[in-house]
Amino acid sequence: MIESESEKLGQPDWILLGATVALLALGLMMVYSSSSHMSYEMRGDTAYFFKRQLMWLGIGTLAMFVTIWLPHKYWTKLSVPVMAGTLLLLLILVISKQGRQLLGQSVSPVELAKLAVVVYIGHWLSSKGELLRKLPYGLLPFTIMIGVIAGLVMAQPDISEAMVIVLVSVAMFFLAGADLRQFLIGFGGGIVAFVLVIRQLPIAMTRLAPFFTDWQNPLASSIWQLKEGVIGLGSGGLLGFGPGQGRMKYWWLPLAHTDSVFSVVGEELGLVGSLGLIALFVLITYRGLRIAGRAPDSFGGLLAAGITCWIAFQALINIAVVTGTIPFTGIALPFISVGGSSLVTCMVGIGIVLSVSRATPIEGSS
Repeated sequence: MIESESEKLGQPDWILLGATVALLALGLMMVYSSSSHMSYEMRGDTAYFFKRQLMWLGIGTLAMFVTIWLPHKYWTKLSVPVMAGTLLLLLILVISKQGRQLLGQSVSPVELAKLAVVVYIGHWLSSKGELLRKLPYGLLPFTIMIGVIAGLVMAQPDISEAMVIVLVSVAMFFLAGADLRQFLIGFGGGIVAFVLVIRQLPIAMTRLAPFFTDWQNPLASSIWQLKEGVIGLGSGGLLGFGPGQGRMKYWWLPLAHTDSVFSVVGEELGLVGSLGLIALFVLITYRGLRIAGRAPDSFGGLLAAGITCWIAFQALINIAVVTGTIPFTGIALPFISVGGSSLVTCMVGIGIVLSVSRATPIEGSS
């Protein structure tokens, strides 16, 4: 069945694939540059984190090409098992209190949750049709589902990832044709619920309050990483110090290879390199939404739109954190930050979008 469907598929969106490959190449370079000092200090090997990222890139490449080949409609059969498995893993994290990762800090179920939500919610929304506009069939069950998933993620605790899941889900709900009144009610209620939950989480308040009060104190340790990230980002000037020549990663910027890697990009590649990286994300967003708008069916359109919004929102939040626009959240920059689970799931997501593009009829064809 899969072979007969895949034979009918056309070519993937080469521009989207090219932009993704460019980001992956840039990511590998920045992983080595930002982590070499820490790799040597921790493991005696300057390329330790680079080799791990390269291994995950190999796994992600294989997974991406499998998903490009797999007809996107096949994900309707996988949506329930993928979501059930994800919920089970999230429950294990909550019960075991192991933090955000399993298997020796190698696998993050939260990353899988973002992909699972897009696939499951896309399938669920596309199956509702006009019933989506009715409260008992639309907003009410949608709110319960997203509330449960986001609640399990926040219990890690992982507020930023829960925020991405909620934003992506709400965007998909709106794009699926939900009634505007339901959308506004759900969006407003979500903001109120989010604020109430944030106020009850000590870890959230310890990050939020200092953001508004400690910027005037250069010695404040509460926002040290935010300040050092901004300094690193701005010190590169127009063209930067050159790849591998940054200085903030040595002592001043903690864990520069993870959440603050955009600061290293600014320091070593300058404003030109930073804008180039942002341009690649903009291009991926444009091509992804273009594919969604031309998808042959509602499920394919929601898949492409949801995955595109997920990558775009996550990149936007990460860059906003590093530039000091919003409080520190601890979220990876897709394709650039160190992290195997994040890299593989993002590549699988792009593979699904490319699969949808293969199923899209060529303009002018019968």
